Amino acid sequence: MANPERPIDSSYEQFYAARQGAKVYPTEFVVRTFLASYPGLTFDRPRVGDRVLDVAFGDGRNTTFLCDQGFDVAGIEITQGIVDQTSARLQRLGQRADLRVGRNSSIPWDDGHFDCILACHCCYYCDEGESFADNMAEYARVLRPGGVLIASVANAASYIFREAQRLDDGSFRVAGDPYNNRNGYRLQAFSSSGQVQQALAPWFHRFSFGAADNDYYGITERVFWVACHKQ
Repeated sequence: MANPERPIDSSYEQFYAARQGAKVYPTEFVVRTFLASYPGLTFDRPRVGDRVLDVAFGDGRNTTFLCDQGFDVAGIEITQGIVDQTSARLQRLGQRADLRVGRNSSIPWDDGHFDCILACHCCYYCDEGESFADNMAEYARVLRPGGVLIASVANAASYIFREAQRLDDGSFRVAGDPYNNRNGYRLQAFSSSGQVQQALAPWFHRFSFGAADNDYYGITERVFWVACHKQ
């Protein structure tokens, strides 16, 4: 079903357009999860040629990294404008990815198409009338059995929730976004990795967890990292 235009769509399109000429770098947790080894990280690493979906790829910082690993890369973003901007960036870099318009709860590929999904700072974005569970059900739909989900999940103690309104379903309506992109939008947040696991357990198992607690000069970012497999 088609989604109507939302304020967050145009704000993010403008946000990325303003940075179109800048060089981009992959997110640290993504590089570490795909390339490094840690005692608490046990999952089946994607291999060259695997189909990997980059959800909410934004300026393409992780898309380019995934291409460099030799994966068959695809991605979704919330507007055609963002798709076009990042497609142009990839073309300049000599890289290719199948980029399409989509949302957390509406991914335009067939059931079981992907070997791996990367959801960097995005899986907890919830459109009106939809939930985090709807997002996870859709992720599971497009993953093959045994496929891998690698995601960062919002910690309720993070900066974005300072002025937010907590709703009955456990999501928060953002009111104090310093980047002015998400005000009025709903984000799901969790207080522990155990809560994250409970929310993902209907579709996923074999969990590995990490976390970050960063103070970027007054912006306190707190987030959970998870790698898990579709049941």
